Amino acid sequence: MRNKIVVLSLLLSSIAVSAHHGNSAYDEQARVSIKGVVTEFVWTNPHCQIYLDVRDRNGNVVHWVVETNSPAILTRAGWTSRSVKPGDEVTIILCPAKNGAPVAYIGSGDPGTKVIFSNGKELDFQDRTTK
Repeated sequence: MRNKIVVLSLLLSSIAVSAHHGNSAYDEQARVSIKGVVTEFVWTNPHCQIYLDVRDRNGNVVHWVVETNSPAILTRAGWTSRSVKPGDEVTIILCPAKNGAPVAYIGSGDPGTKVIFSNGKELDFQDRTTK
């Protein structure tokens, strides 16, 4: 009985791990630009998150969640936990959700995704530690 529990636990954990690393929910071929105001930047593993309020065509506020890389990958690209702050006005070029929900992905492995601040400063995902 104990062996069955161990095997079941391993099976379930391996399914969760493989599901975690997929980006199948996002259209990685598309690039969409959204403009809004950051409400929160969460610097945590396994993926950092940018929350922002975006006005739609009718002027309604839509709350977006943009997933990005881990803090380690972002650090190599020159980001810090203070790179994006609440109140920042940004344009984000992203890979949108396939189902049309206001969620998206930006990060290494998806060329062209980036954060552009109102002053023109850009954050991308190029590894700046390589020589």
